[in-house]
Amino acid sequence: MHILKTQPCNTVERLLSREEMMDALELLVHRMDIIDTKSMNGFPLYSPAATDRWTISPGGSWAGGFWSGWWWLRSRLTGSASDRRKASEICQRLTQKISADSLNRSLIFWYGAALGSLWFGDAGAQKLAAESIVAIGASYDPEMDCIPLGTDMGGGKEGNQRAGIDTLASLIQLFNSSQHNVYHDIAHCHTDTVLRACFTGSGAFHADAYYRKWVLRPTDQAGDWSRGQAWGMLGLSRAAAHWGEPYLTHARIACEYWKHSRPEAAAPLNRLSHPSGPPHLSSHYDPSSSVIACLAMLCLAALTPDGNQWRIDAHRGITAVIRSPYFTVFQEHVGDQGKQNIASGIFWGCCYETHHGKNELVESAWGSFFLMAALCILTDVIEPHYC
Repeated sequence: MHILKTQPCNTVERLLSREEMMDALELLVHRMDIIDTKSMNGFPLYSPAATDRWTISPGGSWAGGFWSGWWWLRSRLTGSASDRRKASEICQRLTQKISADSLNRSLIFWYGAALGSLWFGDAGAQKLAAESIVAIGASYDPEMDCIPLGTDMGGGKEGNQRAGIDTLASLIQLFNSSQHNVYHDIAHCHTDTVLRACFTGSGAFHADAYYRKWVLRPTDQAGDWSRGQAWGMLGLSRAAAHWGEPYLTHARIACEYWKHSRPEAAAPLNRLSHPSGPPHLSSHYDPSSSVIACLAMLCLAALTPDGNQWRIDAHRGITAVIRSPYFTVFQEHVGDQGKQNIASGIFWGCCYETHHGKNELVESAWGSFFLMAALCILTDVIEPHYC
């Protein structure tokens, strides 16, 4: 692989060595080939636990962009022209999502198209990213002073009165990749509005807010949802990179809150208000939130004088995930039905609502993309500001 040609870096005792990180990346690359054979012309949505039984979506919902994004990232890692062509082909299948009434389009087109444009100058990806910015920007609501969630992709009939934290980083990144300052201004206004509603002085985030009587008010308990907290941290780190203070201070406070509220590096609770279940088996946990939080810390590390400690903290979190049962190496599993082989390279640590009211731990393209991205940053393959 292309990564093997890079120079070795210093490691920290007991953390993943560079060789171990390269091995994990190799497993993830091989895993993509297996998933691809099951996806046909659709998008891999989720596979429960380590079963390798994929639900394939024709359009990919909000997660479709991560499938092409994962291939763009693989192309950056391997330097392979065929990997790049694969990413470009999947990217063009995202076109149907341009007109969707959902702010989740920022997730789709930042990861699914803009990365291909920025990394490789892919003309099709560049065109799609530019078109998505125009389409999403048209949804800006001057009364709310932000872009609402929208009614599609789970937003519901009141989606145009809702705002959330999970798209903050992708919106900031996508809009600031535009050559037109008007979209930079919209992203800045959106960020400030969402932070006023969702960010607390303690560093905790509300994940969702509802607009009523001229005010956007949070609808949940601050800091409760781990992935929402991690999304908020990632968003603040991107705001800090583009606009400096006060976002940099806010990002540091939010990351400190994460460390104090979630000391279990590999598997924080999905929601702090919910009781825990059996370790490594229950959907009460969400290891993917730890991966996103580590990405936020890696972004913060590149922006602050005390960055080395944040990088070590992120390295420690990714080490815990890779060495946990949520990331598989080839092994035999002995269960009620006897010995079963479990494929390698499966990151099945994403808490996901597979059915209404039912959360499961699953493998997903977005979870594996973020894990690969964190490993690529730690091995200096990419810069942290692309996440």
